[in-house]
Amino acid sequence: MSKNLNNRTLAASQTIYERLLRAYPKSHREEYGPAMAQLFRDECRDAWNESQNWGVMKLWLRVLPDLVKTSFIERLAALNKRKSMSDKMTALIQPRTIFLKVFVAVFLIIVCTTVAVTFLLPETYASTARIKTESYDPYFMKTTFEIIQSQTVLEPIIDKLHLDTVWGKEYNGGKPLKTDETMQLLKQRMNLSPERNTRLINITVYSEDKNEAARIANAIARSYQNYRIKFQPKQMDARIPIFPTVEIVDSAKPGKLPVRPNKTLNIVLGTLFGVIFVLVVGGIAALITILIRKRSRKIPATA
Repeated sequence: MSKNLNNRTLAASQTIYERLLRAYPKSHREEYGPAMAQLFRDECRDAWNESQNWGVMKLWLRVLPDLVKTSFIERLAALNKRKSMSDKMTALIQPRTIFLKVFVAVFLIIVCTTVAVTFLLPETYASTARIKTESYDPYFMKTTFEIIQSQTVLEPIIDKLHLDTVWGKEYNGGKPLKTDETMQLLKQRMNLSPERNTRLINITVYSEDKNEAARIANAIARSYQNYRIKFQPKQMDARIPIFPTVEIVDSAKPGKLPVRPNKTLNIVLGTLFGVIFVLVVGGIAALITILIRKRSRKIPATA
């Protein structure tokens, strides 16, 4: 349990949540704030124990909409509490005030959410191995890509690196994955690209573990090289050219910095989206306030 308490993801989540509680009125925070924070800490630990970063992400996706809705309701309730009808109508006829309050509250929630999601997303590293082929003809390259992603090339890698077991512990609750599931996951983490006007192919692998990314990229390059060595003796027809063995030009090395997520870009885009969104929401809130004001003027006064 102490390991969970010292976890950076849990600590950041709890700090952000406690700051987001400021969206509630002061009286609500004083009465319910500590209990809400404690409940969130417990849910965070449970989510982390279930599926680590992805579990915490799912928790945030469930908590944030509820926080936005209930904080807005509590703010409205606090605004209307202990006011006479005339006081309420006076408050409602201030569209500029309503706009500013909605703008600030929604903008802060969106920015905090963007920052939270960005820093909670697991960091992904990339490693690239380069191999040299016989031709840079597009059809030849396409054929080579298909062979590299084939079961014949990838299955030995899965067996050698025990990916069924390793990824089963990470993504399947400790149970080994089926080979076809592991292969599908491996293909999703691979990216094959030719270097323009050369006979070089980049084999890039993405992983949350930078050393694992390098191991898999190098294993794919070697496995394809072994496939070609085994394939050569079968070319008995003299009309079929005997190509040289595939050459591994560069071995993959562990990346020094993560390539995903792009934290700066995510925060900038989130902030821009927040400005646009709150302008729309704030404008709608102000418009509704004006309409209520007009309708209230049409209601005749009662004795």
